[in-house]
Amino acid sequence: MKKWIMPLLIIFVSATTSAQSIKNGKKDGKFETMDIVESAIECTDCFDWELIGICFWLKCKLFSCSVETSMRVRHFIPDLVVSSYTYQSEWEDTKDWNHNPSGAIGQTESIRDQATALDFKSVDIISHPALPIYNALGGEEYFCESMLDIPMMPHFLSSHDPSWSEPGIEQLYPQSILGWPRFRTGTGSWMGLLEGSWAPLYPRCGWGAHPYDPINAAVAAHRAAEIVTRNAQPHIYMPLTGNCDNRCWKPGAVNVNNGTDNRFQMLVPWVEDSTRILNGSAAWANGKNRTRESYMWTLWRRYSCCEKKGQAFLFKIDFKS
Repeated sequence: MKKWIMPLLIIFVSATTSAQSIKNGKKDGKFETMDIVESAIECTDCFDWELIGICFWLKCKLFSCSVETSMRVRHFIPDLVVSSYTYQSEWEDTKDWNHNPSGAIGQTESIRDQATALDFKSVDIISHPALPIYNALGGEEYFCESMLDIPMMPHFLSSHDPSWSEPGIEQLYPQSILGWPRFRTGTGSWMGLLEGSWAPLYPRCGWGAHPYDPINAAVAAHRAAEIVTRNAQPHIYMPLTGNCDNRCWKPGAVNVNNGTDNRFQMLVPWVEDSTRILNGSAAWANGKNRTRESYMWTLWRRYSCCEKKGQAFLFKIDFKS
């Protein structure tokens, strides 16, 4: 490992022990950039490192060639921070980037954590401030680099996207007309299709009508994440472009009810020490309702890679899918 990487990691880990602990607990007051960095470093389960196979390379010298091997690994990297809110983001350093959120229409709260009428959520998606740490780690043999290089780069600010408040063309999509796919409340099996859902995925906009405010926020967060992880969508945004390098396989786009490559770690109102996809029983929202109606997640994305050991990549053998 490069000599400067370990001291850098020690500094940030030390900050997590000397500062107020925010792991797996409720976060009150301001949520600052260092809090987001700490929440990623502390979430070792979110990283989920695995050895999954072997890569084979052709290495040639002046008069001979040989086949070299390297380990193929995979793990998650905190690529993005997703904020979903009615009035203002909880991220103190970026809360003024998304102007004039529309708020809710006829929104009222109850003691049962339920809201009524039609709700609108603004969404920010910004590259994670801890990216330099994970990309430095990715320069080593058994770790991957993100396809993103610049921390705190805005990829989606809903106030700049007219289609977020007025869906327009997406209302004509077959998915919007049929109301499918939907965020399942079931177990993921075909029987779960009979158990209802949080909301339809399309049209991908900020409007929602679920009685639980955290669920409206989660649906909006997922919709925006689906947009930015794809190219040529009918929205105004900065797609995720770039390559993690020539030994790396990038994660797929965010997909509803599928957490293979993309999983969310809640930051506000609770900092959780695990990740999940955004669907399931409505009981998930219990205790998460906020008077300020503001929520945040880190979007962890799974990369796989192997160290380059020669001039040409030949093939790979995976131990597991």
